[in-house]
Amino acid sequence: MNFGFNSKVRAGAAKYLVQSEDHGRAHPFLDTIVYVSGRVVYKRSFDYREFAGATEAGVLTQMLQERLAQQHREVIAELEAGTLLNRGQDKQKAPSVPENAESQDGLEVRLLNPKSWIAAGNAVLEIELSAKNPKQRIGIADVQAYLEQDRVRTPCAQARADAKGRATLKFAVPANVAEGAYLVVRASDGLRYGELRFRLKLKGVDKTPAPVSR
Repeated sequence: MNFGFNSKVRAGAAKYLVQSEDHGRAHPFLDTIVYVSGRVVYKRSFDYREFAGATEAGVLTQMLQERLAQQHREVIAELEAGTLLNRGQDKQKAPSVPENAESQDGLEVRLLNPKSWIAAGNAVLEIELSAKNPKQRIGIADVQAYLEQDRVRTPCAQARADAKGRATLKFAVPANVAEGAYLVVRASDGLRYGELRFRLKLKGVDKTPAPVSR
């Protein structure tokens, strides 16, 4: 039961990435996180523990999808209106960001084995993280891989990067992956974010993925 939404939003001179996601019953929260220049500037969560054990699975999934979509829209609307970062307990000064800030900060996610990362349906992703701002150091970062299709995300693997920013993700690629699905590798050290996307094909996998700036 993993699904979510991603939107790029411009508010004033700043460009934001808004991500909303359900993490499943192991972590029963609907999280919406706002990033600017790879940094987390806002987070909103909805705790659904009280519903998880008392609601039929199909009904719960539909309810959570609707609730997450609503939460995602609300955060975007408040961000565009300029009220999200300046109200109540969430009050903080909205960051002043130059037009090209997206390429100057955050985490860069690189695949170290682009020619050999998949064999016989099994994926081994050798990932390296680096700071887009060379003056910043990589902290303890979590790296996750998902299959993403029709706004539904299926977790594949996760790992924690070492002191050099390296991590290995291993998993079996499902044989029934449909055309147009993506394999997404995401990394975050709590303050910054980076992402790499692979477009999957019915008769194989595109072996030359390109990073997506977030």
